[in-house]
Amino acid sequence: MANTPPSQEPKKDQLKDRLNSTLDSIKKNQKLEEIYGYASNNTRDTIAYVLMIIGIVLLLFHPFYGGILIGLLGGFYFANELLRLVQNASHIIDEQGMVRSLIAGGVFVGLFISAPAIFIGMAIAVAMKQIIFPDERKGSGT
Repeated sequence: MANTPPSQEPKKDQLKDRLNSTLDSIKKNQKLEEIYGYASNNTRDTIAYVLMIIGIVLLLFHPFYGGILIGLLGGFYFANELLRLVQNASHIIDEQGMVRSLIAGGVFVGLFISAPAIFIGMAIAVAMKQIIFPDERKGSGT
């Protein structure tokens, strides 16, 4: 009874052959080779893409964790720009005017209330990046 009936042997072989041919065609697919080449040459960016997709999916089911992940990625990628924005806040307010600055501030407060984890994640990432790589910001001046 442990042996399979002879009628099922050809079906298994056919299934195995189809699976092998499908795997061979996937291996020969040029688009997949290009994606693999890009991923192997740009490991950091590929990891960021995957984490961003995971963060967006998590945002749908667990908003806090998804927001933290998205905020961390945004903070790591835009730390210098965010620091420049905070450091030049008074100049930006003078340039844009009081009304536009108050409206922008209200928008940011509303975004923080609705998605605080993204802002918390960004703040953590910017702080970590400045602690780990303090000289990087000095080299990229405006």
